[in-house]
Amino acid sequence: MTDKQKLPVLVPERVSFVKKMESKKCVFDALTELLEKGQKEVTKNQIFDALVSREKLGDTYIGNGIALPRAHLDITNPRAALLVLKRGLSLNSADKKDIKLFLAILVPQKQQKKCSAILSDYYRSLLKDKELDTMVKSENAELVAQYFDQFFNFEDM
Repeated sequence: MTDKQKLPVLVPERVSFVKKMESKKCVFDALTELLEKGQKEVTKNQIFDALVSREKLGDTYIGNGIALPRAHLDITNPRAALLVLKRGLSLNSADKKDIKLFLAILVPQKQQKKCSAILSDYYRSLLKDKELDTMVKSENAELVAQYFDQFFNFEDM
């Protein structure tokens, strides 16, 4: 791989649009299923446990109906999964908005500090983007994956 090539962090196979979820556990189960697709580095249980453990440290809700659960695991490359709910899940968020968008991100344990800085920039970009709602409502997994992936900047990893 050359310096200019970039592996996608979010691919269409890991994007899902669903009508509703009954609980946070159901959301994390669905995200785990999506994150497990196309990789053999970690197990489904490792992914689920890592996401839940991180969530117990503090809510990953960033505002405006968006939650970004994340975890650090022994993986080679970052990967993401997106779950979009047509009917949001009420989780007592600070801004009282139901959460409709869950973008789960797994980052390599060895790149934890570097990834944290990149993700911080990513969150700010995502919250400021005015096309987000329109793009998500399209329910086109390929377009949505490309849209979200443009914000990730993991080329130097």
